[in-house]
Amino acid sequence: MASIRRRPRASGPRWSVRYRLDGEPREKTFKRRSDAEAFKRRIEADEVAGLVIDPRAGEQAFGPYAEAWVESRRVKGKPLSPTTVAGYKSLLRRFLIPAFGRTPLRKITPDVVRNWYAELAKTSGQDPAAKSYRLLRAVLNTAVSDDILARNPCRIRGGGIEHSAERPMLDATTVLTVADAVDPRYRALVLLAGFGGLRTGEMLGLSRRDVDLMGGLVHVRHQSYEVKGKGRVLAAPKSEAGRRTVVLPALVVDALGDHLRTYAQPGPDGAVFTGPLGTPLRRATLSKQWREACAAVGLERIRVHDLRHHAATAMARMPGITTKELMARIGHASPRAALIYQHATEERDRTIAAFLDGEIASAQTALRTGKVTPIRSLPRAKCGPVASRRLVCRSRNAL
Repeated sequence: MASIRRRPRASGPRWSVRYRLDGEPREKTFKRRSDAEAFKRRIEADEVAGLVIDPRAGEQAFGPYAEAWVESRRVKGKPLSPTTVAGYKSLLRRFLIPAFGRTPLRKITPDVVRNWYAELAKTSGQDPAAKSYRLLRAVLNTAVSDDILARNPCRIRGGGIEHSAERPMLDATTVLTVADAVDPRYRALVLLAGFGGLRTGEMLGLSRRDVDLMGGLVHVRHQSYEVKGKGRVLAAPKSEAGRRTVVLPALVVDALGDHLRTYAQPGPDGAVFTGPLGTPLRRATLSKQWREACAAVGLERIRVHDLRHHAATAMARMPGITTKELMARIGHASPRAALIYQHATEERDRTIAAFLDGEIASAQTALRTGKVTPIRSLPRAKCGPVASRRLVCRSRNAL
């Protein structure tokens, strides 16, 4: 806390404000007592907004506090998933502990956060900076709830927003092409992701009891995680919305039936998707097979998760489908993701409309100029697998 002391002088009294900054004693002198009192109030307010309520608690170093936060964190009463814990620890180790590990919580001020964020975005990129900033903000929000800080110093508008590149828009022909190109052991998985919309962890967590071939259903009850030092771990979905039943198209049901007879582990608890040795399929094995299949059909920069994106976008195109129905189908508790898919569909439709405008304009020009190719001489169009965001069918000769 600051204090005011009167200092007599021949020219009139002076008023000195004594205070501490970063543990060091400081003093500032004023001609008028009112100015000294105003400065004293400002110093004391700054001590609170830096956010310190309990000075002794504010001396805690960020590193130990954040590590304990990860271990004790609960979301809606549930502990964090193993993959989330691993992700948070990675962000702490790479970006937060080096910057704030030994820093007392009270000394993490808005300007310190801004400078750290700007440097991190410059050296590591916007997305790592956004992820790290969100974690820092969440940890310090808890410090506010614990009455250690009065306010959260993370105040960068839009600082936690990632600007990931738009993912490729696959179509049904591409999904079928990759499913036929991949090793037969993984064909059903590609179709289930591409037309059922399941997450990779949800598919890897399926057991025989979760598949109802007679009803054409798959029950999502678990997700499979790979935790360092523990291996494969089955856990409940992150939210209640993730626990769901999905009705499958006939093609996927038939593929799953063949798959269960040939590749799945025996018994009701046996894993549906397995690797070459018959053990539960690992993500690394799936990624390798996926890359090889994509390369075989000329696809680049396509991830397994893009299959789920295709399924959700295709569902969003269905006339009359509601946001709530789409949320239930893809397993989201919030309408945000469903709206993203619906927005993507709208943008895609606008792209198609713009393309058709160009085609119409070209045709009108050809009619006006009389440069119309007779139908019998038109070459047959060559249509191949999708290698980018659009399936491009071009004739050998442009009109």
